[in-house]
Amino acid sequence: MKYRIVVAIRPEDAGLMREVMGDEFDLVMCTSLQEAQAALTPDVDMIACGVHFDDGRMFDLLKYVKADKALRVIPFWGVLRDEGMLSSAITRGIRTAMKTLGANGLFNLSQMRTDDQPDILYRQLRAALLQSLAGSEPRQP
Repeated sequence: MKYRIVVAIRPEDAGLMREVMGDEFDLVMCTSLQEAQAALTPDVDMIACGVHFDDGRMFDLLKYVKADKALRVIPFWGVLRDEGMLSSAITRGIRTAMKTLGANGLFNLSQMRTDDQPDILYRQLRAALLQSLAGSEPRQP
């Protein structure tokens, strides 16, 4: 069984997310808030949402998920790829706001060192995700 992950992302980031996630997961790619909301069903195992998703609607999606009793138990992770454009204070602010609203955390892909062999790093990230998902409590439908 593959874990189902809703990936709410800008269209231009979809290729990178497919590369990062590999084929170990059943990815449901969404590029708009409405698309993501429609994809969110109780059989989703995780949500990965880009900070810049749908012109900055990540927090709208997070609030939507946390307001729904059936969805709020799904782990919600923010994903940032800023290529060093944002200051560490802004990144900290995003992370803090996400945690305050109930997100599990923020993956900053720009901080990952992929110069030499990104496949190894992405494989390690996928292994950590698999371990995390396997260790989480089963959700009740």
